[in-house]
Amino acid sequence: MTGPDAQAALEALRSGGFVVLLESNDAEAEGNLMSAAQFVSPDSLRAFSSHAMGALYLCLTDARCAELGLASDPSSDGPWQPGSIALRGVAGSSSSRDDHARTIQALLNPSRGPEDFERIGYVHPLRARPGGVLQRAGRTEAALDLVRLAGCQPAALLSLVRTEDGDVARGDGLRALAERNGFPVVTVGAVIALRRQTDKLVERVATARLPTEFGVFTVIGFRGILTDTNHLALVRGDVDGATNVLVRVHTECLVGDVFQALSCSCARDLERALEVLGEQERGVLVYVVPDEGLQRFSRHEQAEGGYRPPPMDEYGIGAQILADLGLSSIRILTDHPKDGITGLDGFGLEIVEQVPLTP
Repeated sequence: MTGPDAQAALEALRSGGFVVLLESNDAEAEGNLMSAAQFVSPDSLRAFSSHAMGALYLCLTDARCAELGLASDPSSDGPWQPGSIALRGVAGSSSSRDDHARTIQALLNPSRGPEDFERIGYVHPLRARPGGVLQRAGRTEAALDLVRLAGCQPAALLSLVRTEDGDVARGDGLRALAERNGFPVVTVGAVIALRRQTDKLVERVATARLPTEFGVFTVIGFRGILTDTNHLALVRGDVDGATNVLVRVHTECLVGDVFQALSCSCARDLERALEVLGEQERGVLVYVVPDEGLQRFSRHEQAEGGYRPPPMDEYGIGAQILADLGLSSIRILTDHPKDGITGLDGFGLEIVEQVPLTP
């Protein structure tokens, strides 16, 4: 899965070159031009901007964002964007690549703090999740993981590539640009596969037999290594190596699952999933516990109709649990389409069917 493209991308980043990072292999997948931020200079930015005409984003670690006073947004499941930023004293001269480079260099300098920057400018920081693509399968996390794997400072430049008409370049168009310029192409899934060669964010900690009114399950406990949270997999039958296994991923909802809150359908969905899986020869329910604590409660008020899709973070944890159980091709039990989940191929998983949860 990692293949020569991923290795070529690492080599390009080590030497200060450019890489095209694609969301997936789909013909219409979005992507970005990226480079390791440690090599930034006015000349490199001019070369970068000649291919990428979008806004300039700087992917930073969660720790560095905290040092800069760019606090996390707990309501966001994406790479939080605190707006544009500029080195104090150069804000406003947005046409100068020299000032762009000075701002980026300062953001990478650990001796620089919040007082050194204006909260308006032309560089757009993005905060990556601490677990990288194994926690959230996004391009922000993939870019940071790539530069780390290349041995570079953990900061990456990203920008959307646009066509001459001003439209966002996608899949085949991005590959064509990469081929013309000799840029390696790598997908988020390939970065996940690279990370999985040496890292994981979950580990098995316990196994027990669990009789329920819906049938007998084997319950397997998993610990989140990064967050020290505990997750469960309720397994029906022998799924290791089996194909087309029916799977439901359920995110813990204390107010719904336990207290039967009327603002969501979580308890009903969980019971229905166990009922359906209990009728199968093989099946898995993954119960993911988010690490955001009580902040999750407000989601019921934010969600129209009581439904809010689980954050991408939780797909990453759930995918690792399914891979650990030995699954490859899966059928997803859901009433909400899961087309376009990024990076599942990096976990060795393929969705072959979506099965309605409600009859």
